[in-house]
Amino acid sequence: MSQTITDEQMSVYFKEGYVILEDVVAPESLAEAKASYEQTIAEALLLRRAPRDESTGFLKGHRFQNPHHPALAERPLMEALSAPDILDFAQRLSGDNFAMHGIAAFAMNDYKGAWHRDTYAAWGKDSPQELRVREIERMHTTQILLALHDDDCFWMVPRSHNRANTEEEENRFEDHRTGWEEMFSGAVQVKLRAGSAVPFDARCIHRGLKRPGKPRRSLFIVYGTTDEACHSGITGWAKEPEYSEESYLDTLPIPLRNAIENTQSALKK
Repeated sequence: MSQTITDEQMSVYFKEGYVILEDVVAPESLAEAKASYEQTIAEALLLRRAPRDESTGFLKGHRFQNPHHPALAERPLMEALSAPDILDFAQRLSGDNFAMHGIAAFAMNDYKGAWHRDTYAAWGKDSPQELRVREIERMHTTQILLALHDDDCFWMVPRSHNRANTEEEENRFEDHRTGWEEMFSGAVQVKLRAGSAVPFDARCIHRGLKRPGKPRRSLFIVYGTTDEACHSGITGWAKEPEYSEESYLDTLPIPLRNAIENTQSALKK
Protein backbone atom coordinates (compact mmCIF):
# COMPACT_ATOMS: atom_id res chain seq x y z
CA MET A 1 0.00 0.00 0.00
CA SER A 2 1.46 3.37 -1.00
CA GLN A 3 1.98 5.93 1.75
CA THR A 4 -0.07 9.10 1.32
CA ILE A 5 -0.49 10.30 4.92
CA THR A 6 2.32 12.47 6.29
CA ASP A 7 4.01 12.36 9.67
CA GLU A 8 2.67 15.87 10.29
CA GLN A 9 -0.92 14.72 9.76
CA MET A 10 -0.44 11.84 12.20
CA SER A 11 1.11 14.24 14.72
CA VAL A 12 -1.90 16.57 14.44
CA TYR A 13 -4.26 13.63 14.95
CA PHE A 14 -2.51 12.37 18.07
CA LYS A 15 -2.31 15.87 19.55
CA GLU A 16 -5.74 17.27 18.67
CA GLY A 17 -7.77 14.08 18.46
CA TYR A 18 -8.68 14.66 14.82
CA VAL A 19 -7.23 15.66 11.46
CA ILE A 20 -8.92 16.70 8.21
CA LEU A 21 -8.03 14.75 5.06
CA GLU A 22 -8.99 16.76 2.00
CA ASP A 23 -10.44 15.16 -1.15
CA VAL A 24 -10.00 11.50 -0.23
CA VAL A 25 -12.65 10.74 -2.85
CA ALA A 26 -11.54 12.18 -6.17
CA PRO A 27 -13.94 14.72 -7.72
CA GLU A 28 -14.45 12.49 -10.76
CA SER A 29 -15.62 9.64 -8.47
CA LEU A 30 -17.79 11.71 -6.15
CA ALA A 31 -20.96 11.83 -8.26
CA GLU A 32 -21.02 8.04 -8.56
CA ALA A 33 -20.45 7.65 -4.81
CA LYS A 34 -23.35 10.02 -4.08
CA ALA A 35 -25.68 8.11 -6.41
CA SER A 36 -24.57 4.85 -4.81
CA TYR A 37 -25.34 6.26 -1.37
CA GLU A 38 -28.90 7.22 -2.35
CA GLN A 39 -29.44 3.77 -3.87
CA THR A 40 -28.20 2.18 -0.64
CA ILE A 41 -30.70 4.19 1.42
CA ALA A 42 -33.55 3.22 -0.93
CA GLU A 43 -32.62 -0.46 -0.78
CA ALA A 44 -32.20 -0.39 3.00
CA LEU A 45 -35.70 1.05 3.41
CA LEU A 46 -37.19 -1.38 0.89
CA LEU A 47 -35.59 -4.40 2.57
CA ARG A 48 -36.39 -3.07 6.05
CA ARG A 49 -32.75 -2.95 7.00
CA ALA A 50 -33.34 0.68 7.96
CA PRO A 51 -36.40 2.01 9.81
CA ARG A 52 -38.86 4.09 7.78
CA ASP A 53 -40.67 7.14 9.11
CA GLU A 54 -44.24 6.53 7.91
CA SER A 55 -45.08 10.23 8.04
CA THR A 56 -42.26 11.24 5.68
CA GLY A 57 -41.49 7.99 3.86
CA PHE A 58 -37.81 8.60 4.61
CA LEU A 59 -35.40 7.27 7.20
CA LYS A 60 -36.61 7.23 10.79
CA GLY A 61 -33.92 8.67 13.01
CA HIS A 62 -30.63 9.96 11.73
CA ARG A 63 -28.69 6.87 10.63
CA PHE A 64 -28.68 3.16 9.92
CA GLN A 65 -25.99 0.58 10.55
CA ASN A 66 -24.18 -1.73 8.17
CA PRO A 67 -24.61 -0.23 4.69
CA HIS A 68 -21.96 -2.81 3.74
CA HIS A 69 -24.47 -5.65 4.24
CA PRO A 70 -24.40 -8.10 1.30
CA ALA A 71 -27.90 -7.04 0.24
CA LEU A 72 -26.89 -3.37 0.21
CA ALA A 73 -23.19 -3.02 -0.60
CA GLU A 74 -22.71 -0.78 -3.62
CA ARG A 75 -19.24 -0.96 -5.17
CA PRO A 76 -18.74 2.84 -5.60
CA LEU A 77 -19.63 3.41 -1.95
CA MET A 78 -17.35 0.62 -0.77
CA GLU A 79 -14.54 2.11 -2.84
CA ALA A 80 -15.11 5.50 -1.22
CA LEU A 81 -14.88 3.94 2.25
CA SER A 82 -11.60 2.29 1.28
CA ALA A 83 -10.05 5.26 -0.51
CA PRO A 84 -6.22 5.19 -0.47
CA ASP A 85 -5.85 8.05 2.03
CA ILE A 86 -8.35 6.44 4.41
CA LEU A 87 -6.63 3.06 4.23
CA ASP A 88 -3.18 4.55 4.63
CA PHE A 89 -4.35 6.41 7.72
CA ALA A 90 -5.86 3.21 9.17
CA GLN A 91 -2.69 1.27 8.46
CA ARG A 92 -0.42 3.88 10.04
CA LEU A 93 -2.64 4.02 13.11
CA SER A 94 -3.47 0.35 13.60
CA GLY A 95 -0.80 -1.63 11.76
CA ASP A 96 -0.80 -3.75 8.63
CA ASN A 97 -3.56 -6.13 9.75
CA PHE A 98 -6.09 -3.48 10.71
CA ALA A 99 -9.74 -4.45 11.08
CA MET A 100 -12.98 -2.81 10.00
CA HIS A 101 -15.18 -2.60 13.10
CA GLY A 102 -18.36 -1.11 11.61
CA ILE A 103 -20.01 1.38 9.28
CA ALA A 104 -22.99 3.69 9.73
CA ALA A 105 -24.75 5.84 7.15
CA PHE A 106 -25.89 9.23 8.42
CA ALA A 107 -28.76 10.61 6.38
CA MET A 108 -30.94 13.26 7.96
CA ASN A 109 -32.67 16.52 7.22
CA ASP A 110 -32.80 17.71 10.82
CA TYR A 111 -30.83 16.39 13.77
CA LYS A 112 -29.79 17.94 17.06
CA GLY A 113 -27.51 15.51 18.85
CA ALA A 114 -26.30 15.80 22.43
CA TRP A 115 -22.66 16.16 23.39
CA HIS A 116 -21.12 12.80 24.25
CA ARG A 117 -18.09 10.57 24.28
CA ASP A 118 -18.65 7.36 22.32
CA THR A 119 -17.02 5.39 25.13
CA TYR A 120 -19.79 6.57 27.47
CA ALA A 121 -22.44 5.51 24.97
CA ALA A 122 -20.80 2.13 24.32
CA TRP A 123 -19.87 1.05 27.84
CA GLY A 124 -21.19 3.60 30.31
CA LYS A 125 -19.32 6.40 32.03
CA ASP A 126 -16.90 5.15 34.71
CA SER A 127 -17.45 1.51 33.70
CA PRO A 128 -14.41 -0.81 33.70
CA GLN A 129 -14.25 -0.75 29.89
CA GLU A 130 -14.48 3.03 29.70
CA LEU A 131 -11.84 3.45 32.40
CA ARG A 132 -9.60 0.97 30.56
CA VAL A 133 -9.27 3.27 27.55
CA ARG A 134 -9.90 6.70 29.07
CA GLU A 135 -6.35 7.95 29.31
CA ILE A 136 -4.51 5.78 26.80
CA GLU A 137 -2.25 8.31 25.09
CA ARG A 138 -2.62 6.88 21.61
CA MET A 139 -5.69 4.79 20.89
CA HIS A 140 -5.11 2.66 17.79
CA THR A 141 -8.73 2.71 16.69
CA THR A 142 -10.29 5.60 14.80
CA GLN A 143 -13.70 6.68 13.59
CA ILE A 144 -13.67 8.35 10.18
CA LEU A 145 -16.39 10.73 9.01
CA LEU A 146 -16.57 10.79 5.22
CA ALA A 147 -18.64 13.65 3.78
CA LEU A 148 -20.31 13.06 0.41
CA HIS A 149 -21.79 16.57 0.47
CA ASP A 150 -20.36 19.68 2.11
CA ASP A 151 -20.73 19.03 5.84
CA ASP A 152 -20.64 21.45 8.79
CA CYS A 153 -22.56 19.29 11.26
CA PHE A 154 -19.66 17.90 13.29
CA TRP A 155 -18.53 19.65 16.47
CA MET A 156 -15.84 18.47 18.86
CA VAL A 157 -13.61 19.54 21.74
CA PRO A 158 -9.99 19.20 20.57
CA ARG A 159 -7.54 17.46 22.93
CA SER A 160 -10.35 15.91 24.97
CA HIS A 161 -9.66 12.39 23.69
CA ASN A 162 -7.04 11.03 26.10
CA ARG A 163 -7.83 12.68 29.38
CA ALA A 164 -10.44 12.82 32.10
CA ASN A 165 -13.08 15.54 32.06
CA THR A 166 -12.26 18.99 33.28
CA GLU A 167 -14.30 20.13 36.28
CA GLU A 168 -16.65 22.05 33.96
CA GLU A 169 -17.08 19.07 31.63
CA GLU A 170 -17.67 16.69 34.52
CA ASN A 171 -20.35 18.96 35.93
CA ARG A 172 -22.07 19.14 32.55
CA PHE A 173 -22.19 15.35 32.19
CA GLU A 174 -23.27 14.83 35.79
CA ASP A 175 -26.02 17.48 35.51
CA HIS A 176 -27.08 16.31 32.01
CA ARG A 177 -26.31 19.72 30.54
CA THR A 178 -25.20 18.19 27.25
CA GLY A 179 -28.12 19.04 24.93
CA TRP A 180 -27.65 20.50 21.47
CA GLU A 181 -28.28 24.03 22.75
CA GLU A 182 -25.31 23.76 25.16
CA MET A 183 -21.74 24.71 24.23
CA PHE A 184 -18.63 23.10 25.71
CA SER A 185 -15.60 25.31 26.27
CA GLY A 186 -13.09 25.09 23.43
CA ALA A 187 -15.46 23.31 21.03
CA VAL A 188 -14.87 23.79 17.31
CA GLN A 189 -17.08 23.25 14.27
CA VAL A 190 -15.38 20.93 11.78
CA LYS A 191 -16.26 21.93 8.22
CA LEU A 192 -15.69 19.45 5.42
CA ARG A 193 -16.11 19.87 1.72
CA ALA A 194 -17.64 17.02 -0.25
CA GLY A 195 -15.24 14.13 -0.71
CA SER A 196 -13.16 14.97 2.35
CA ALA A 197 -12.89 13.03 5.61
CA VAL A 198 -12.01 13.57 9.24
CA PRO A 199 -10.57 10.70 11.28
CA PHE A 200 -11.21 11.38 14.95
CA ASP A 201 -10.65 9.66 18.26
CA ALA A 202 -14.16 8.70 19.37
CA ARG A 203 -13.22 9.19 23.02
CA CYS A 204 -13.33 12.95 22.42
CA ILE A 205 -16.31 15.07 23.41
CA HIS A 206 -18.34 15.67 20.25
CA ARG A 207 -21.82 16.04 18.78
CA GLY A 208 -23.72 16.26 15.50
CA LEU A 209 -25.89 19.31 14.83
CA LYS A 210 -27.89 19.41 11.61
CA ARG A 211 -30.37 22.22 11.25
CA PRO A 212 -33.31 22.07 8.78
CA GLY A 213 -32.46 22.73 5.17
CA LYS A 214 -29.88 20.90 3.11
CA PRO A 215 -29.88 17.14 3.84
CA ARG A 216 -26.80 15.53 5.37
CA ARG A 217 -25.18 12.64 3.53
CA SER A 218 -22.19 11.18 5.30
CA LEU A 219 -20.67 7.89 6.41
CA PHE A 220 -18.86 6.84 9.55
CA ILE A 221 -16.43 3.93 9.36
CA VAL A 222 -14.40 2.57 12.26
CA TYR A 223 -10.98 1.04 11.61
CA GLY A 224 -8.76 -0.31 14.35
CA THR A 225 -6.79 -3.21 15.71
CA THR A 226 -8.11 -6.75 15.82
CA ASP A 227 -7.74 -6.69 19.60
CA GLU A 228 -10.03 -3.69 19.95
CA ALA A 229 -12.47 -5.34 17.51
CA CYS A 230 -13.05 -7.94 20.22
CA HIS A 231 -13.99 -5.19 22.71
CA SER A 232 -16.14 -3.20 20.29
CA GLY A 233 -19.90 -3.06 20.57
CA ILE A 234 -20.44 -2.61 16.82
CA THR A 235 -18.80 -5.74 15.40
CA GLY A 236 -21.78 -8.07 15.82
CA TRP A 237 -22.37 -8.03 12.05
CA ALA A 238 -19.10 -9.95 11.57
CA LYS A 239 -20.64 -13.03 13.23
CA GLU A 240 -23.46 -13.21 10.69
CA PRO A 241 -22.77 -15.92 8.07
CA GLU A 242 -23.77 -13.88 5.03
CA TYR A 243 -20.76 -11.59 5.52
CA SER A 244 -18.46 -14.61 5.07
CA GLU A 245 -19.87 -15.78 1.75
CA GLU A 246 -17.34 -15.69 -1.09
CA SER A 247 -19.96 -14.34 -3.50
CA TYR A 248 -20.17 -11.24 -1.28
CA LEU A 249 -16.51 -10.86 -0.38
CA ASP A 250 -15.52 -11.08 -4.04
CA THR A 251 -17.53 -7.92 -4.77
CA LEU A 252 -15.53 -5.78 -2.34
CA PRO A 253 -12.35 -3.78 -2.91
CA ILE A 254 -9.52 -6.05 -1.76
CA PRO A 255 -8.31 -3.83 1.12
CA LEU A 256 -11.83 -3.54 2.56
CA ARG A 257 -12.32 -7.29 2.18
CA ASN A 258 -9.09 -7.89 4.07
CA ALA A 259 -10.17 -5.55 6.89
CA ILE A 260 -13.55 -7.31 7.14
CA GLU A 261 -11.93 -10.74 7.22
CA ASN A 262 -9.51 -9.55 9.92
CA THR A 263 -12.49 -8.63 12.09
CA GLN A 264 -14.20 -11.96 11.44
CA SER A 265 -11.03 -13.90 12.28
CA ALA A 266 -10.51 -11.94 15.51
CA LEU A 267 -14.03 -12.65 16.73
CA LYS A 268 -13.67 -16.39 16.07
CA LYS A 269 -10.66 -16.69 18.38
